[in-house]
Amino acid sequence: MYAVLNRMRKSIPEPLKARLRGPRKLFRRFFLLPLRRSWYQRLPIAMITGTKGKTTTSRMLAHILSKAGFNVGLTTTDGLVIAGELLHEYDSSGYLGHGRVLKDPSVTAAVLETARGSLHRDGLYIDRCDVAALLNVGREQIGIDGIDTVEQMAEVKRKVIDAARKTVVLNADDPLCCKLIDEFPVHRTTIFSFNPECRAAREHLKKGGQAIFFHESGEPRIVRVQDSHAQSIISIADLPSACGGFVRHNIANAMAAAALAYGLGIPSEIITASLRSFENTVEQCFARFNIIRDYPFLVILDLAISPPAAECLAECLTGVDVEGRRLCAMSTLGDRPSWHYQELTAALAQSFDHFVCYEVEKYRRGRAPGEITNLLKSGLLRNAVAVDSIDVTNDYESALRALSAKAMSGDLVAILGMHRRQDFPLIRRAFASHIPDYPAAYGTL
Repeated sequence: MYAVLNRMRKSIPEPLKARLRGPRKLFRRFFLLPLRRSWYQRLPIAMITGTKGKTTTSRMLAHILSKAGFNVGLTTTDGLVIAGELLHEYDSSGYLGHGRVLKDPSVTAAVLETARGSLHRDGLYIDRCDVAALLNVGREQIGIDGIDTVEQMAEVKRKVIDAARKTVVLNADDPLCCKLIDEFPVHRTTIFSFNPECRAAREHLKKGGQAIFFHESGEPRIVRVQDSHAQSIISIADLPSACGGFVRHNIANAMAAAALAYGLGIPSEIITASLRSFENTVEQCFARFNIIRDYPFLVILDLAISPPAAECLAECLTGVDVEGRRLCAMSTLGDRPSWHYQELTAALAQSFDHFVCYEVEKYRRGRAPGEITNLLKSGLLRNAVAVDSIDVTNDYESALRALSAKAMSGDLVAILGMHRRQDFPLIRRAFASHIPDYPAAYGTL
């Protein structure tokens, strides 16, 4: 039903959409939203937005709430999950996905990733929630839908935290988030930061606010601070999603998820236990630095289709020891401005020895066949990657076969792009020759 409604919406001609937009907004504002506000008071609702980290933070918070006994409805850009069951494996981070979760009678808590596209186009499905987080505001998607500056992007994403009625969570390390700290009541604003001594953090605590910090001295750990009292939440050694600390962005995601959980009244012991059991596996954190060890070489499955995500991946890879070469299959979306392809390739160019550029027809989004791969190849060449270190293929499966043909024992193989769970048979077939007794020896991804 969700997919059918989405296709129906996309099939409406743009002129008709424009004519309907005004009456539709009035109907929502004066009838639907007040009705939903009253009906959904029964549910704890969290909303998460930002440029990067939204999906992982949402998954972490959903995991915490599940361990606390809730039947969680979760929407992300990767799909829609209710009570741990994936019901829809496409972008559900907007109006229709939120509506489907909130209408489900089995759901007792909702975690709603809220992305720019639907937020800018359709607005919020419900204009009230208990807790909300703005993780960061970056340049990604600037130049799309009339949003030309990061300040304009911040205004769009601010709608999410304006909806929170209990706790607003802000990243004190992000300049645009930092500016918003004083715009919300201090008693219901929680900040998180890698720098406990930063000016914003000191002033927020002095006013009586709450903060979640990463303490690096001694035993690295995440702590909660309020009223001069510091409480340890979890040691980084016990945080598997951080992989010993070199997946630094997951430390930030864990801080944000903990802050949201505290805002929902979840006890510290449940938050700690939940973060200890949340791992970068395909099952728990799909396509977010999943490390697959079933082959003579190391396979890393990650999204990394935007410059910020690619920068995070490159930073993580500096902590991975590799005996052999570093190979990468990469792709991205077609509806992005020219600087997107330049910055994406610049972020990855020095992290790998060989690249396979590919594209997926569904994500060309108006570009001609081969145009995305040409943009990626051109970007890599501009960043001093040798022409014989770049292959170009037409699709995902061809890219996997090209990687398999080059991969040798001790290599690192990174598969980047818009992955789906149904793609795993393609990965298995492509790399089958590297396991002598395939499929018997093939482990669970």
